Amino acid sequence: MTAKNQKAPDTVKTLIRPRNPLQIFFAFLLVIGLPTMLYCYYYNYSPFPSKKVAGVPNNHLVQLKNPMDLSSLLLDFGSQLKFNTVAESMTVYFDYYQKGEIKEHKIVASLTTEPRSDYNGYLNIGITKSDSLLFVDLFSNGSSSNTMTDLSKFHYTSLGEDSLSPTGASTSIPNNELNIEKKQEIPLLYIAKGGDVKLYAEMKNNLSEENLKSVENVYYVYLIVE
Repeated sequence: MTAKNQKAPDTVKTLIRPRNPLQIFFAFLLVIGLPTMLYCYYYNYSPFPSKKVAGVPNNHLVQLKNPMDLSSLLLDFGSQLKFNTVAESMTVYFDYYQKGEIKEHKIVASLTTEPRSDYNGYLNIGITKSDSLLFVDLFSNGSSSNTMTDLSKFHYTSLGEDSLSPTGASTSIPNNELNIEKKQEIPLLYIAKGGDVKLYAEMKNNLSEENLKSVENVYYVYLIVE
């Protein structure tokens, strides 16, 4: 076959159609908008109107990250938390142990409703440097409960005043967020001073009979939601 008898190959034409604005809009919703809306819904952010505390999932307790500010100069220890849950009560307890023997067990803040209702609010805890006062402030939906407890009555001395006494403390919640389990202790603040101080990651080990007996003084604050 000669060259003049050969046929040129057919040209393939590609037709580019303009995208429909609705297609672009729905693609945006699927890729960006939907995950964002789900995130906002889970953490109770706008645009979903609610009385719940923003940034906190339902039935969760979240610990705020405390920046280095004036409070660090005024407090030995401090913790700020916020929560959203449904319950009949929220109660904060303070326990004091001396060489393994419990010497004080008291309620330092409590809110109760009947029947069960929404609890959306804040919980602030701290120990002042100047006068060794444990303050607890529990607030939810316009109701509040707060107390001041003089820890000097329980042999507590400020960190600056008793630098030679071994001290261990835990004021953090794992990952700064936890799911609230009803009728279970939620540790908020644990301080061990004097004696053979050891600090464990698991609170049950800190509160074991063997460990408590090895420490001169233990101050324990915890929350129970029912």
